[in-house]
Amino acid sequence: MIRAMADRLRSLGILWSDRRASTLPVFGLAAAAAIGASGAAIDYVNVSNQKAALQRIADASALAGAKEFRLGNAAVTVVSQAAISHANGMLGSNNLRASVTPTVDTTTRAVTVRLDSDVKTYVMTYLGTKMAHASAQATAKVVGGAPICVIGLETTAGNTVQFAERGKLYAPGCAVYSDSKNKSGLIAQDTATATAAFFCSSGGAIKSGGGTFNPTPQLDCPNIADPLASRPAPAVGACTATSLTKIESGAAILNPGVYCGGIQISNNAQVQFQPGVYVVKDGPFKIEGTATVTGNYVGFYLTGSNAKIDFEGAANISFAAPKAGAMSGILFFEDRANPVNNKHLIASDYARVLLGTIYLSRGQLAIEAEKAVADKSAYTIVVANRFTLAAGPTMVLNTDYFNTDVPVPDGVGPSTNKAMLAN
Repeated sequence: MIRAMADRLRSLGILWSDRRASTLPVFGLAAAAAIGASGAAIDYVNVSNQKAALQRIADASALAGAKEFRLGNAAVTVVSQAAISHANGMLGSNNLRASVTPTVDTTTRAVTVRLDSDVKTYVMTYLGTKMAHASAQATAKVVGGAPICVIGLETTAGNTVQFAERGKLYAPGCAVYSDSKNKSGLIAQDTATATAAFFCSSGGAIKSGGGTFNPTPQLDCPNIADPLASRPAPAVGACTATSLTKIESGAAILNPGVYCGGIQISNNAQVQFQPGVYVVKDGPFKIEGTATVTGNYVGFYLTGSNAKIDFEGAANISFAAPKAGAMSGILFFEDRANPVNNKHLIASDYARVLLGTIYLSRGQLAIEAEKAVADKSAYTIVVANRFTLAAGPTMVLNTDYFNTDVPVPDGVGPSTNKAMLAN
């Protein structure tokens, strides 16, 4: 049993030193076995708790060191000292002792911190096992040094973030990130061009045809978990409209509510959405033709069967997200129970104001317009399972966060300029 416990400790990174006497009196074997079993259990819990504490300190210290890279010109000694100082401070406040070994990689802007500690045993010491060894290690990286404005959340498939045909992305003030470990998780093909402050892929990045990235993407970046995963979904009440709401001509005003069956606006209709949250349930949110559609401080929650964005034609679209409430800062929010890779299409040639965060954690946002998209927005952020830019548009992702009263949700925008633990 003692050996089994020791094997378990080793599997957790805890090295057990068993220096018991090689022989015991025959009459003491049963007692020794009982003491050894209970003692191993008690000390196992103690050492496991210490290892957990060391892991928390290693995590925090690696992050503290990696944050120094945000200065852009931080020296190895500065980064190392930041990690060591943070670790020693936490060790002292927890009454722990451990050696601290930082390793700094300036190429990937990563910091690894290893902690090693000898842990005194309380019961097993009477059987000759006086010390156990516990260790912990963590690696942290800094992504970009610029706010993140695109995150592709898909982790395994190719084309998680894709630029194709004549599509152009212009996001000079923010970073574009693909979570996919696939070698083609980030791709620019045909004659597509993508410009951002920084490109980062958890896997690979591919250029084909005349596709270009500016600058060259960084590879093997740490995976970014959904930054909005903790944001509660808006409440869905009874249907305000019980079938597809169709507006095909004239002027109309819509009020917040639950639109069962979806919303369709077409032809030359002129529609104004009043401020508030619109639940689009069991049907599409479709705008087409030459319609003019506006809404300030509006948020759209897409839930149920076929609940998706479908903006086409020459429709003139101007939306700004709410500045307070359940969808503060979020323009589109997809139900996390919706099917994976629903295609949400923005192909309208005049969708120039999309102010806020487009949050489609299950779906694919496809931009397929022929003219500029979102270029008149103070800021636009995309968090989607997949993001594709094709056809011939220039999608502009501005970062004028402080020139609007629409707040940026925590976890995206300027708050993403931070160090993260690597998997």
